[in-house]
Amino acid sequence: MGILDLMLGRSGEGQQGIEGHSYKLPEESHEFVYPVAVRRTELEALAELLAADEAAPSLADNADELQDTFDELFDGQGPDATDIAAREQAARSTVETVLGTWRGQVPDGDDGLGVVYVQQGEFEAIRSFVKRCKQRDDGNGEFELPESLPAVAALLARLDEATDSRYRAVVHTDLLPET
Repeated sequence: MGILDLMLGRSGEGQQGIEGHSYKLPEESHEFVYPVAVRRTELEALAELLAADEAAPSLADNADELQDTFDELFDGQGPDATDIAAREQAARSTVETVLGTWRGQVPDGDDGLGVVYVQQGEFEAIRSFVKRCKQRDDGNGEFELPESLPAVAALLARLDEATDSRYRAVVHTDLLPET
């Protein structure tokens, strides 16, 4: 067994008709991800959106009222407001965790640029969170989107493009958020 085998995992013949060697990394410590270039300003804009969401009344605070409305509209067969609130909180929690990890991977400063590693579920949570925030901004004053929203939209577009591609990388799980 050579030094590369120890560092990279077990060596074997190439797969899918490709000559050479391929390395099998331990699944328990490595994960497929999408590498995405991210600007510090985009991360700060996402943090501002989280802060605006935190400052506004939450769905969980009004779940009983919402459930009464659902029951009236759907004759008691409608969605469960508590389940909806729990899904929204789970998405928000994922965004907070991911943002915390990404901030450590992107240099400080307005021109800070770095690469973060995105898993499909994380992108889905961010997209869901941003979509819900946009829906909440109905002009009644309870929730207002921050002026930095265009930076969040740019980040979301880049995440969407990256996760829609076939290109994925394998990274050690120490580089990923613990969601």
